[in-house]
Amino acid sequence: MFLSLSPVLYLLCFIFLFRQIFTTDPLYGSHQLSLILAGAVAIWQRRNIHHAKQAFLLAWKKNFLSVWPAMEILLLVGILIGSWADAGVLFSMIQLGVRVLSPEFFLPGVCLISGIASLISGSSWTTAGTLGVALMGVGQVLGVDESICAGAIVSGCYFGDKLSPLSDTTNLASSLTGVPILDHIFHMAKTTIPSFFAALALFYGANLFVVVGGTTSHTTDLGFLGFGSEADGFINPSLIPIMLVFGASLFRVPPRYSLLLGIFSANWISFSLGHNIGSVLTSLSFGFASKTGNESLDILLGGGGVIAVFPTECLILSAVWFGGALEGLGYLQELLHYLRNWIRKKADVLLATMGTSFLLNLTTADQYLSLVIPARAYRNLADHYELPSKDVSRALEDSGTISSPLIPWNSCGAFMATSLKVSTFSYLPFVWFNIIHITFAIFTAFWNRKKEK
Repeated sequence: MFLSLSPVLYLLCFIFLFRQIFTTDPLYGSHQLSLILAGAVAIWQRRNIHHAKQAFLLAWKKNFLSVWPAMEILLLVGILIGSWADAGVLFSMIQLGVRVLSPEFFLPGVCLISGIASLISGSSWTTAGTLGVALMGVGQVLGVDESICAGAIVSGCYFGDKLSPLSDTTNLASSLTGVPILDHIFHMAKTTIPSFFAALALFYGANLFVVVGGTTSHTTDLGFLGFGSEADGFINPSLIPIMLVFGASLFRVPPRYSLLLGIFSANWISFSLGHNIGSVLTSLSFGFASKTGNESLDILLGGGGVIAVFPTECLILSAVWFGGALEGLGYLQELLHYLRNWIRKKADVLLATMGTSFLLNLTTADQYLSLVIPARAYRNLADHYELPSKDVSRALEDSGTISSPLIPWNSCGAFMATSLKVSTFSYLPFVWFNIIHITFAIFTAFWNRKKEK
């Protein structure tokens, strides 16, 4: 058992070690190095097994192909943010957000708005990479700590993602277990909605300390954002790209095409404002560099571009290397074998499903694997114990979907950190919806296990 779990222990040791050595954001080297070294040690331990090299390469290729769509979306979001910053879309969204969001209800409002947007679009990534970026800007204007603001956004994004019939993970969990999509959503709502209301209550309580107590110095002078000018209407041409992105998502246009629509429409606005093609391409590649003369405003309105997501792409590839070692050399199969032998009750199937989903999120870069593998691994046991399929589908999402943004090297955690410009470890303590929901799901499973004879 220890040898099967040893690569994960190596990874945690390397992460702790490099956190002490490197003082920069873990996204810029330490996590990548930890994953590569832990994977190398895992490969070295199994160097003598038959066809070790071929097994590793086959697993690496399979994992790479599974995360490639996520890497593609991440690249497009980096370009999207650069194009929106260049066209003034982010500027307009921040203006609108400051005017609409009341400081007294800012954090719960951010969480609720993110949840509604994610519910409509069916994508936590689209919401975080567009609306989430603007909400982070509004939070900065109001003087809100960036970590708790990011936690509110991620909480809302994943609440909406779970309950949206347009969500890819919701549809995947439904199809894997053979549960009709609406039955799956209604069954999830029994635990998801109470968890979300509890998170909103916590954000409201935190809001009293982090926003209301500090609004004076940040909101008395908003002239640098252009407030008060007659051109500041709610109907602003700069808001057209975000309407197109969410409108396309609503009509189930694939994410890559809705993001491309947002990029091209923003570029059209840039050209109409007189920007030359060189400056636009620079913003798409290296990010937009704001030059207002106000340092805080320049940081707020700049960023994006291909170069901004490059460290995250490297992190995902490093996780694919580590996951390939675990899957190709038999570590994961051994752990699944131990878990299957441990199951004695109906509730054990749910606990094993959730544990396996979390382990796969921890050891691979792809949340889809955290849904597919447990659903297949425990299908026969679920049938043997006559476990309702909707319980299994909910367990998959309670762990696989909800825990994915909490792990820095998972594609979801890396995406959220890159889009919101806040490291995963920084926002992790404040993703209250996800934390409450996971705790609630585990407690419920153990409670049901205790009641079983």
